[in-house]
Amino acid sequence: MSNTQQAESVSTVPGAYEVKGVAVGTIRILDGAISTIVKRTVLGIEGVARLSGSSLIDDFADLVRSKRMQDRSIQIEHKDDSIAITVAVNPYFGYKFPALIAEIQKKVSKAVLDMTGIKVASVSVDIKGIEERPAETEPADADAGKETE
Repeated sequence: MSNTQQAESVSTVPGAYEVKGVAVGTIRILDGAISTIVKRTVLGIEGVARLSGSSLIDDFADLVRSKRMQDRSIQIEHKDDSIAITVAVNPYFGYKFPALIAEIQKKVSKAVLDMTGIKVASVSVDIKGIEERPAETEPADADAGKETE
């Protein structure tokens, strides 16, 4: 997004931000697009098993590519010229929560700002459960980023 373009909240479409400074037409960024950015960013972070919700329902919803799990796991609150994001995750057992949460906050804020131009006031992370890492996907350096016993 160039320096002349800026995203700001639009009252005509709930949950939408309109990009100003576009020469022709209108660009609106809806909450669903922001949620997708958040989901892909969070799931790309080592140590995050999945977004959190009710696992049986979410496992089935993920199979049929339902966005309902995403809706339950990611909340976006609109502020004056920014948004506050809350994301619920299940990390893998053994990862240090403070470091993992800091990485989620940093990467989500940067991804949303870079892709949309919308300022992120805060990223809150709820850890709802802990998952066991499947044995076949154990990284070669399994001790990296893990808590020592």
